[in-house]
Amino acid sequence: MPDRIFQLRCTICNQPVRWPPAEPRCPRPTCRGALRPAHHIPFDASLVEPIFPGMWRYRHMLPPLPDEPITLGEGGTPLLSLDGHPYRLFVKNESLNPTGSYKDRGAAMLVNLVGNAQVLVDDSSGNAGAALAAYAARAQLRARVYVPAAAPQAKLAQIQRYGAEVVPVEGDRDDVARAVERAAQEPEVFYASHVWHPGYALALQTIAWEIWEQLGRRAPHWVVLPTGNGTLLRGLRWGFRSLQKARLIEEPPRLVAVQAANCAPLYALSRGTYSPHTFRASPTIADGVAVPTPPLLDIMWKSVKKTRGRVVAVPEEEIEHACRQLVAQGFFVEPTAALPYAALSHLATSLQPHHTVVLLLTGHGFKTI
Repeated sequence: MPDRIFQLRCTICNQPVRWPPAEPRCPRPTCRGALRPAHHIPFDASLVEPIFPGMWRYRHMLPPLPDEPITLGEGGTPLLSLDGHPYRLFVKNESLNPTGSYKDRGAAMLVNLVGNAQVLVDDSSGNAGAALAAYAARAQLRARVYVPAAAPQAKLAQIQRYGAEVVPVEGDRDDVARAVERAAQEPEVFYASHVWHPGYALALQTIAWEIWEQLGRRAPHWVVLPTGNGTLLRGLRWGFRSLQKARLIEEPPRLVAVQAANCAPLYALSRGTYSPHTFRASPTIADGVAVPTPPLLDIMWKSVKKTRGRVVAVPEEEIEHACRQLVAQGFFVEPTAALPYAALSHLATSLQPHHTVVLLLTGHGFKTI
């Protein structure tokens, strides 16, 4: 598709931005809002390329890329049924991506957009950092990942094994974000933000498209996913919306954003009790969603409301129980990825026998060893 289809606009000030953006946020210094596609892009089933592996079967519906994009074989993850439930239940096993999480899709997109940059930077304490490190290594580029000083050592070890430089930052996630934004001003540096760069969410549309194909070109009634910074929520909404715009589905599935009760700002917002100045979070084993002040919180809430979805907060003991239940069925996932399964009991009164429900297993359990 031509570049003009992927023109962008700021979600706050409506500033037009050409694709690919020179930076992941609105360029206006007084705004710095999130970017989104300027136009709704309908899905075109005739452009699917079955001969390409994984997410690249949809390459003609993604932003313009090199003829031979850099890849590690991301996407194309299985959709598997789980028996013993009063509705049709499936898991989309994104933990089978190359580095063990769905974030490989976004990293694969961004590593193909770096231009003349030699260093890729991002702030992450886990899966996004590992994905960036792996794809930078594949592209023979350097990666520098800024992390909270108290980040989980098991995930930092994976980042370092790929050869990335890990930069610990004292303070909270906001301090880490400010550090990486300063680094992004250096020459030959590309800010591969898994939160702000619209290319990341555009790549995550491919999860929605795969689900649609794997269900026999049908949309499920519900998609349940862990939610921290909201990029996955955003990408799924865009992906299913593109299917709706093409009249391939009547309506998108209801998106259920699941958070750990110990750190649930979106849940608090949905209940009308959130204030960024007074919100307090506690530690959670679901470290992938431990984001007390997500910068795109209003956009996340809009994605839930637009799909008539729900927000669920799950206590720690239920997360642990869900991990055990999933591994007993052969799915070894990290606690964050168990959140959707744990949320099922909270949705019981809403799920009907004719409903199709898809849970996203977002990260592998090896990340906790």
